Formats: sequence, C-alpha cells, structure tokens
Amino acid sequence: MEEIVQRIKVYMESEGHTPSSMANALGMNRPTLVHILNGRNKPNLQLIQKLCAFDDQLDLRYILTGEQSNKIKTGPLEAIPNKPVKVNTPSSTPSEVIKQKLLVLNPNGTWETYTKEA
Repeated sequence: MEEIVQRIKVYMESEGHTPSSMANALGMNRPTLVHILNGRNKPNLQLIQKLCAFDDQLDLRYILTGEQSNKIKTGPLEAIPNKPVKVNTPSSTPSEVIKQKLLVLNPNGTWETYTKEA
C-alpha cells in the first residue's frame, strides 16, 4: 500500500498539487486525503475512482501496480461516412394492429407491463 501512496504523491507533485488543492480538485475532505498520504488510512476505492474521474490521462495501472499501461494513444476519431438506410414504412391498413410494450422496473424488484395499441 505504501507504494501506491508514493506513486500518488509523485503524481501530485508532478501536477503541482498540494494535499489541500488535490483534495479540493477531487471533491474530498482534506483530512481524509492527508491521512491516506501520511499512511494513517489506506487508499480506498473512492480515492481511485475520483483520481480516474479527475484526470483521464492518469495511468491507473501504474498507480496501482507500478507497471506502465499498454494504452495506445489515438488521435481524434475519423468520421464514419453516412450510408442511406432503407426504412420500411408500415402499411396503413386497418387490419394491422401495432402493439408497443413498456416495461417498468420498480426498485423493489417487481415490474409492470403496459401495452399500447395503435
């Protein structure tokens, strides 16, 4: 764990952050970050998640394991050419019934189904 803390400290120094400015940037309490940096508390998932959200160029594999990531840095994505799509239009004969179903999932694990006929 000490190695992870050391790599976080090196990252902070390279970016010019103090514990206060880093805690501010991550949206954490300063004492929480200071306790992690001083070894009183261990780095937790919350800190790693906040670091990941804070800097998308940060190599989290290096922070966690000390090994460089094999990420391939790519430039901007190329535009994909548009191709026309053939859409089948439904016939308007009255004998056809179109049914649409809506499934509502409730927080308690139950669900309700609603059917709309047009």
